[in-house]
Amino acid sequence: MTETSGRDTTPNGPPGSIWLRELKQRPAKQPLSREQIVRAAVRLLDEGGVRNLRMRQLADSLNSAPMSLYWHVPTKDDLLELAIDAVFPDPPTPSGSGNWRADIQTCATDLFDVLLEHSWMIELMGGHPPVGPRALAHTSAIIQILEQARFSPRQLDSALSAIYYYTVGAALSEASWQAMARQSAESEEEWASRLGPYLSTATQDHPESLTDYVKRSASSSTGQRFRDGLECMVSGMDQMRSMNS
Repeated sequence: MTETSGRDTTPNGPPGSIWLRELKQRPAKQPLSREQIVRAAVRLLDEGGVRNLRMRQLADSLNSAPMSLYWHVPTKDDLLELAIDAVFPDPPTPSGSGNWRADIQTCATDLFDVLLEHSWMIELMGGHPPVGPRALAHTSAIIQILEQARFSPRQLDSALSAIYYYTVGAALSEASWQAMARQSAESEEEWASRLGPYLSTATQDHPESLTDYVKRSASSSTGQRFRDGLECMVSGMDQMRSMNS
C-alpha cells in the first residue's frame, strides 16, 4: 500500500499552493494519515483560531512526533489550505423545483453558517484562496444552478461573484461582532445595548436615518440580517437575468 506524501514540489519555481503540486507516492509506514492530521487541525482551529494551531501542539494531540506530520503536510500553510477545504460545505444539490432563487439562497446560507461555525476560515481565505476539491465542487454546483436558470455567461460570472462576495463579507461582519461580544464576556444583545450611548453620540451629526438603521440592526438577529441582504441580492440577480428575455 502506498500513500501520498506532501514533501514533493513542482520542479520549477516555488512550492506555492498545495493544490498545485504533483505529489509522489511513498510507502505508508506512518500510523497517521493526512485526513487524521487535518481533522485534528480543524479541532484546534475551532478551539482557538489560527494562533492556536502549532505543529508541536498538533503532534501532541495526535500522540505523534512533529516530524511525522511533515511527511503528510510539508508546511503549516499547506495544513491551513487543507483545513479550509475540509470544512467547506457539501456542494448544493438543485431542488428540482426549478426555483433557482431558493437553491441559491440555500447554498449561500449553508456557506454562511459554515463560515460562522469555523470563523478562522474568514481570516485564512484572505491569503489562502479556496481552490481545493470541495471548494471547487461547491462553485461548480452553483454554476450549474445558474446555467439551468439561463443566466448568460457574463451574467453568471457577475452573479457568482455577488454570491461569494456577499456571503463571505456578511460572515466577516457578523464574526467580528460575535468576537467582540465574546471578548467582553457579553451576549451580542448586551454588547449592542452597551454600544448604544456611543452610537447615539457618534451619529448625532448624521441624518436620523443612520441612527434608525443602527438601532434596527442592533435589534435584529444574525440570521435575519443575512437573509434580508441575501434576498435583496438575489432579487437584483433576477432583474439582471430578466434582461435575457
